[in-house]
Amino acid sequence: MPVQTASFTQGPLAFSPLTRFFASFVSVLFHPLLINVLMAAFLIYFHPAYFTGFDEKTKLLRFLTVVNNNFVLLMLAVLLMKALGFVKSIYLKTQRERVAPYIIAVTFFFWTYYIFRNLTEMPLVMTDMCQGIFFSACVALLLNSYYKISMHGIGAGGLIGLMVVILFNGGMPGALPLIVSFLIAGLVCSARMIVSDHNWFDVITGFIAGLLCQLTAAWII
Repeated sequence: MPVQTASFTQGPLAFSPLTRFFASFVSVLFHPLLINVLMAAFLIYFHPAYFTGFDEKTKLLRFLTVVNNNFVLLMLAVLLMKALGFVKSIYLKTQRERVAPYIIAVTFFFWTYYIFRNLTEMPLVMTDMCQGIFFSACVALLLNSYYKISMHGIGAGGLIGLMVVILFNGGMPGALPLIVSFLIAGLVCSARMIVSDHNWFDVITGFIAGLLCQLTAAWII
């Protein structure tokens, strides 16, 4: 029997039900909106330096701002569009269905960035991260006119981009966060090739876009 191989533009091949279940689990667990929350949680609660001196109430309020603007409100918007019939599925399987959610994401992501930019005590890395997420949504909206770029790929690239910024700024607390972030990115990109209709071009360009947007926000803009 000939062995199937995947080309750069070919979609996912056949996988076992267990593999597909695991890939679906990874796709949900590390949804791009949840990766935004994960990035914020790392900076606020796990990095030993950036939020030193902040009391627990302030840290919680900053974290909840990200959770609310970058996850809850967006999910509610998609659920509302599904209920009203503007989209056929909450998975947003077509480019047309993704236009309105991308516009909403751009709005809410900019809102988060604007809030943090005007808080004088906010660590710059947090503000830059939110700006990078906003840039990513803008790029995704633009490229969606031409092909269905992978939102999960963008999220994975953004996660790696944040870790690269921290590393080169001399603030990486050991190798473990970097190793874990690369593991998550690898799992997410592989999972999308297993359980979505994306091809490698969609996923890789999404990853590159997310990575470059974080680097641009931190080092250029």
